Amino acid sequence: MAYDESGAPTALLPLLRTSVDRLHASAATLTDDDVRAPSLLPGWTRAHVLTHIARSADSRTRLLTAARTGADLAQYADEAQREREIEEGAGRAAAELAADLRGALGGFLTAAAGHPDTAWEVPVRWLGGGMRPVRGAVGSLLREVEVHHTDLRCGHRPADWPPFFVARELAATAARLRESDDVPGMVLIADEDRVLWPVGDGRGPRVSGPAAALLGWLTGRADGHGLTVAPPGPLPDVPAWRR
Repeated sequence: MAYDESGAPTALLPLLRTSVDRLHASAATLTDDDVRAPSLLPGWTRAHVLTHIARSADSRTRLLTAARTGADLAQYADEAQREREIEEGAGRAAAELAADLRGALGGFLTAAAGHPDTAWEVPVRWLGGGMRPVRGAVGSLLREVEVHHTDLRCGHRPADWPPFFVARELAATAARLRESDDVPGMVLIADEDRVLWPVGDGRGPRVSGPAAALLGWLTGRADGHGLTVAPPGPLPDVPAWRR
């Protein structure tokens, strides 16, 4: 079932809390040597990924504050600030990284739980997205937590992503790719519901399989194992997912 964007963002908070708890459990197992090891993201260690998630949470807490108070607070001043904060934090010890993650995600969850119902539609300044309602903060952080948890290479795979999250993100990803000029035409079909999701011009092959496998492949977190292409052939090329 796709997530109803007209519903209250707070309906996603229980799912986000569960995802955050699972991420904390993984982070707690990492040693100083572990966090220096490569993640699934080119050029980033696990420490980069952990720092990125923490700063992503802080940035969304800023947006909630802006919506609630009317303060002129952007998610980030610019892309350079985002990259600089990640690089500056990636050299820390495992315990520091884990504590930072707990504080940042806990701060967001507290802010979101107490956010006024009347303030979810307030437009705020997203990085690269202009002015958009703050309601997207909860769902987008859920995406950051689940996908980047996989990037840590701690055993959290697309098959472990919550089904509700997978259905929601598969629909959103298909819609985004449908509007892109550099995506080859294809039709996505998840085994769970057999809904047809045209991508590009929709006149290419049909790519089918478990919804999590489809989303993992589309986001570059899986190699497409378990997917079927009809007529038979290689999987189409898809653009890299922004980290």
